[in-house]
Amino acid sequence: MFTKSFTDSVQMMPLTLSDYNASLEEYATLSNLTEGFIESKLCELEELESDSPENGEIYWLTFARLFELALLCAGNYADHFEFAAAGDLLVNPRLILIHFKSGCNAVKKDRHRKLTEQFQHVSGNRDAVVRWLKEETVPEIVEKPLLVHMHEQMARSGYLSKEYLRLVERRMERIADVIGFLASWHFADTSAFYLRVQFASPSEQSFIESNLCRFDKKVFFELGLDLRELAVDPHHKSRFLGDRRVPCLSLKQSSHQSESVVF
Repeated sequence: MFTKSFTDSVQMMPLTLSDYNASLEEYATLSNLTEGFIESKLCELEELESDSPENGEIYWLTFARLFELALLCAGNYADHFEFAAAGDLLVNPRLILIHFKSGCNAVKKDRHRKLTEQFQHVSGNRDAVVRWLKEETVPEIVEKPLLVHMHEQMARSGYLSKEYLRLVERRMERIADVIGFLASWHFADTSAFYLRVQFASPSEQSFIESNLCRFDKKVFFELGLDLRELAVDPHHKSRFLGDRRVPCLSLKQSSHQSESVVF
C-alpha cells in the first residue's frame, strides 16, 4: 500500500489529487466497492479536474485507477452470480428519462423494470402498451453505465495509451462473457454453484476457474507507482500513457444522447 507516500512525498502532484489517491488506497476494499462508492468517488474526482497540461497525466492516471476499481467491482459481482449488480455497472444506464410527445413532463424510468411494466396502467394489453410507447414516447439516456461512461472519457482524453484502452476493453468483454457463462449453468444461487464445483473433477474445476474474471489490483497499484514516479520526474514514461496527440475533452463536456430502449 502506498497511502503514506501519496500524502507525504509527492511534491509535483497537486495536494488534492495526492489526498484523493491516498483515499482510494485506504477505502478500496472489496467490501467497500459498490456502484455507489465508485460513482461518489467519480463525482469527487470530477471536482478536482484540471485543464493545466502539467497535471493532465496525473489526473488521467488517477482516473484510470478509479476505473480499475470499477472493473474489480463488476468482475467480483459477475464471479459471485450478482448479475444485476454487474449489469448495472456494464450495460444498464444509471438514468433514462421518458419524454412524452404530448408535452407532459418527462419521467424517470425505473432502472430495474421493463417499460411495459412501468406503464402497464396505459392498457391491460401488453401489445397496446408497446405500441403506445413507440408512438408516444422518446427515451433519453442521460447517464450511461459507469464502466461505459468512464471508458469513453478515458478514450476521449487522449492521455491514455491505446494498449491500455485495449486491455480495458478486453476486461469489459470478459465480464459480459462470465455473466453469460455462469448464467448458462442455471443455478439458483451462488451456494448451489459452488457445491457443484466442489464435487467436480480437477479438470472441470480448472475449466470453470478459467472462465471467471478473478480480477485483482495489480494494474491499480502499477498505476499508483507510475503516479509516484511522475511526481518526482515529469519525464517518466508510463506504459499507460499515450503520446497526447488527441486533444483532451473535459468531463463536463460529455453530452446526453437518445437511444432505443428494450420494451
